Amino acid sequence: MNIKLIEDKVIEILKQHDLTLYEIVTEKMGKEKILSIVIDAVMEHKELEQLHMEVLDSINDDMDDDYFLQLSTVGIERPLKTLDEVRNQIGSYVYIESDIFIGDATLNDVVDDLLTISFFIKGRPKKIEIKYQNIKFIRQAVKF
Repeated sequence: MNIKLIEDKVIEILKQHDLTLYEIVTEKMGKEKILSIVIDAVMEHKELEQLHMEVLDSINDDMDDDYFLQLSTVGIERPLKTLDEVRNQIGSYVYIESDIFIGDATLNDVVDDLLTISFFIKGRPKKIEIKYQNIKFIRQAVKF
């Protein structure tokens, strides 16, 4: 299965709908093989279902016969893969796993590769700085 060919076809379809590809991965769920296409969007189930059919029609002949197609959106708790994506979240709530902090916080600023976050411990506000390279995982978060 030529993933690059499939990716090119999917990107072309997504452009027609002003959507962006987040990732394409192959995975196994039990005995099933899945081609998972994730788009960076928020949409209703009906819209996603129509897009799924359009993508499937376009790439069906390019997929191995033993694979199923899964098309989904990244969702609201979207992982942030690059420093630029992190910078775009200044002022937002994020979940961070690092060597000095694990949990939800507000991203206050990013200067060079240094993130400033604020959070509460036992009702008291705290503010710390974390180097981007020390972050193991970061994603958007929902504040309740």
